[in-house]
Amino acid sequence: MLRKPTVVLSVLAGLFLFAGCTNSDNKKPTVGDSSSSTSGAADSTNNPSSLKRIVLLNNTDSPFWDAARAGISKATKDFKLAEAGFSAGMDTNDGTDQGQIEKLRQYGTQSDIVAVVISPTSASNPAVADELKKLKAKGIIVGCFDSDLDEKFRSNREFYVGTDNEKGGKVLGTAAKNLKPVGGEYAQFVGLDSQLNAIQRMDGFTAAVGNKFKQIARRTDDVDRQRARDNVRQSIDQNPNLSILVGIWSYNAPAIVDVVKERKLREKMTIVTFDAEQLAIQQMGDGMIDAMVVQNPFGMGYESVRYCLAKLKKDDKTVKEMFPNMGTPGGDILDTGLKVVVPDNGSALKPDMFSEFGAGVEFISMSKFQEWLKQYGLTSS
Repeated sequence: MLRKPTVVLSVLAGLFLFAGCTNSDNKKPTVGDSSSSTSGAADSTNNPSSLKRIVLLNNTDSPFWDAARAGISKATKDFKLAEAGFSAGMDTNDGTDQGQIEKLRQYGTQSDIVAVVISPTSASNPAVADELKKLKAKGIIVGCFDSDLDEKFRSNREFYVGTDNEKGGKVLGTAAKNLKPVGGEYAQFVGLDSQLNAIQRMDGFTAAVGNKFKQIARRTDDVDRQRARDNVRQSIDQNPNLSILVGIWSYNAPAIVDVVKERKLREKMTIVTFDAEQLAIQQMGDGMIDAMVVQNPFGMGYESVRYCLAKLKKDDKTVKEMFPNMGTPGGDILDTGLKVVVPDNGSALKPDMFSEFGAGVEFISMSKFQEWLKQYGLTSS
């Protein structure tokens, strides 16, 4: 549902969060909304149709991406993309590998596309990796954001901007461990278990909670919201000792809360989740979520555009600033940081419980987090 900082992110790192139809002809794919992700280009005296395009391709439709679109729009304005002859926007996938494969093939036929940054639905699908390799061979800048490729395919992309998802899983596991020190049985819920951010978060959570905790299920819903709720129901019905519910992608949090309210099980269940959809924020305010580990999709969008523009303009100073260790193991990764968001009152969690993760993990109350979102006109992250 995945991530450190440059000078820009030190200011913006608090903005955190996880449609599309597949184009089947040779028309230019729809990229973003004219009201958000391409607004910088639209305001220019240049003809937008003549601009070279930077495309960010997500994995599926979700409110998670609204903050990333805001980051793209802000970068478009801050770096005056239209004046330099470029535009940037987000294209939305349908949640399938095939959807991304078809879009990548179309990008290869479009002479105005100069950079493609993707959140792969599958880290290890060779067909997705092959299409990225073909784009790279054409001279198109290729990167990943939000979720990376499997290590064996990373030579097909130039960079990754997003969450350190294994660390994110460990942060969420640390929250669960401190909320329920006696341990217990837990289930993890996610859209696709083929996506690297899902794998890393779930593995990280399991590593952090320790042997007092027992995983009874990892349930996938294939990005189906109704199935997400059904998965929670089935897990509760089949496991009477279940006491910890773990939401891995953004919409899993509301799905979990819906079922817990329906079954009147709040007192029994500890609920920890990734991301902060608008509904989940409200649900935490209502006392239904114990902790959220929130990403920075705003930064993912902003920094992806910033890097692509720097490469296109041969701005080596900016490239070096963003990726000072490029060419060394891990040097092609820009981690956009995490927040641990807790209810304003009564939480057993304290900042020092997360000190081992360093400055890239910020501990913050719900009201402070909402203030931060409001500052940038966002309702979710």
